[in-house]
Amino acid sequence: MIATLAILITAASLDEAALKSDFQKLSSRFKGRIGACVQLAEKPPVCNLGDQRFSIQSVMKMLVGLAALDAVDNKGWKLDTKFRIYKKDLSVFVQPISRKVGPDGYETTIDELIRSANLYSDSAAADILIDRLGGPSVVADFLKRKGLSGVRLDRTERDLQAQIFGLKWRPEFLDPKVFDAAIKALPEDARDKAQKAYQNEIRDTATPAGMANLLIRLAQGKLLSPASTKYFLEVLELAETGQDRLKAGLSNGWRVAHKTGTSSTWKGLTVATNDVGILIAPDGTQVAIVAFIGDSYESESSNAKAIADITRAAILNFKLSKN
Repeated sequence: MIATLAILITAASLDEAALKSDFQKLSSRFKGRIGACVQLAEKPPVCNLGDQRFSIQSVMKMLVGLAALDAVDNKGWKLDTKFRIYKKDLSVFVQPISRKVGPDGYETTIDELIRSANLYSDSAAADILIDRLGGPSVVADFLKRKGLSGVRLDRTERDLQAQIFGLKWRPEFLDPKVFDAAIKALPEDARDKAQKAYQNEIRDTATPAGMANLLIRLAQGKLLSPASTKYFLEVLELAETGQDRLKAGLSNGWRVAHKTGTSSTWKGLTVATNDVGILIAPDGTQVAIVAFIGDSYESESSNAKAIADITRAAILNFKLSKN
């Protein structure tokens, strides 16, 4: 299968000049930064702001999934291993698995946590996996070991989201009402300062070029075993978030395996609206695609449309050589 894919991929090309022109047109009328990259295997990426840093937000859950599957491949982890989680293990904001955790906890598996983190952007599932791996540094070590520069994961969702608001994580924030009250109690100038710090943050960021390299190497089977690669791409293709982003720009016969990420908005500024993944052409060619919308004063729907337009541009400028 891998050899066949390589033949198909090398037969494909991108109209680089036209694609860059499309990116520039998108950027010229947009109130924010548009970081975009499209890449075929064994070829350099075609990018807009390819070397600039963007907050990845929940794209981090894809990185956690990769590190967890690396543990399956190399550290004896098993997808069906059962273990119990408790209220103290939960996180903040989107965490559907929290509804299953009763007074006596909930029995879950590595498989369920990877799926919940990447299908539904479940923050608790991601944080539980990070804790079982041994902390964010283990995910960072995986990225370093695989030679994936330009992509960082430094914090759990609990720590990241609290710090974005200018708070330090405390266990009582596991109660959403307490966390929300703490955010609302912050003075406006404290929120302004925290937002500015978040905009300038290097932690938990990626460059479009660095993320595109990660994605194309995942597609090529260079990050995980064949079984884990197949499993994870199938999971990412079922992702339920971001239906109006990369997926909305697909043409007939095209598919996408992807992960989204979104920050909160403060005073009209949204630091991060993201969607990254692997486009699958009708002939089976795999194309890495990265859409990072940074520091946007546009509406939520406009941010999503810009991402969908990046998909459209990638597909429009994708060419297959005639054999």
